[in-house]
Amino acid sequence: MARPSLDYDRIVPAVRRLHADGSSVRAIALKVGISVGSAHALIGQIGLTRPVITKAAARHRRPLPAGACLEIGHV
Repeated sequence: MARPSLDYDRIVPAVRRLHADGSSVRAIALKVGISVGSAHALIGQIGLTRPVITKAAARHRRPLPAGACLEIGHV
């Protein structure tokens, strides 16, 4: 008999259900009884990765006007 943490046939349905409910990788690992790294790898292996949402506004900030630093520092 395989160790419970390596019995992927039994773990995969639980991981799918918890992932669909929005649980974090850490919470999935805790509930299923495997390490966080193993849970993360398993999620990637069964194709449950979530799309990365980029925040365009946070990356593309306009620079301050030329005299703004003098106004901010009250010089």
